Amino acid sequence: MIIPCSDYSGDDIARLFDQLPMVMFYMKDTHGVFIRCNRRFEEYHGLKPGGGIGLTDFNLHHQEIATRYLAEDKQIMESGVAVTNHTWMVPSAKGFLRWWLSSKTLVRKADGTIAGVAGVMHEISGTAAIHSSFSRIEPALKLIHGDHVESLSTEGLAATCHYSVSQFNRVFRKLMGKSPRQYIMQHRIETAKNLLAMTDLTLIEVAIQAGFYDASDLGKRFRTCEGTTPMAYRLKLRGGVQSANNTA
Repeated sequence: MIIPCSDYSGDDIARLFDQLPMVMFYMKDTHGVFIRCNRRFEEYHGLKPGGGIGLTDFNLHHQEIATRYLAEDKQIMESGVAVTNHTWMVPSAKGFLRWWLSSKTLVRKADGTIAGVAGVMHEISGTAAIHSSFSRIEPALKLIHGDHVESLSTEGLAATCHYSVSQFNRVFRKLMGKSPRQYIMQHRIETAKNLLAMTDLTLIEVAIQAGFYDASDLGKRFRTCEGTTPMAYRLKLRGGVQSANNTA
């Protein structure tokens, strides 16, 4: 899908999405600058009304997340192919991490030239009213997105959704594109990455808050998923500057 853009349509669309408090809407120009966004987007990112206009993803998120967002924008603008139902973990202004279901499409001006991209995002743990199919696994998603210290088993998650393990695995993979165990690990790795980027917590503290047994478990899983160590990841984001708390 390609959205035609006029001088006024962006404002009209943003006002429309203001009537949907569960949905974030935004438009970005070809340089990744936000030119429209609805109130839910502003509130989630701790912005005043109109405060998102003129910002980029680098103003709202740490470097790695912003770079990934812009890479997807570039892909859409080059191919003209929309991205639908892509899952993203988006940190809020208050530091909370939430999984969102994102769809993004190309925007063209009236003369056919590319204006940028537009996107909508629904929080996955609250998608039942919008995507009824997600209500089937919503109890499990709430547990996964909740207290990371709690040990989660596929059997326990299946029971909360009133499925057998095999049924739960099949339904979860169909909806989320990965197995429950893969999703849990991705969620914990993304949580750890955000804590490494945005806080000065020690590696032990990061590990516990992200749901790993200890710093060793975090290090092993992190290297497998990211190809580097947690400390190397943090130092790369910070230009090689290490704080006193980061030695543990």
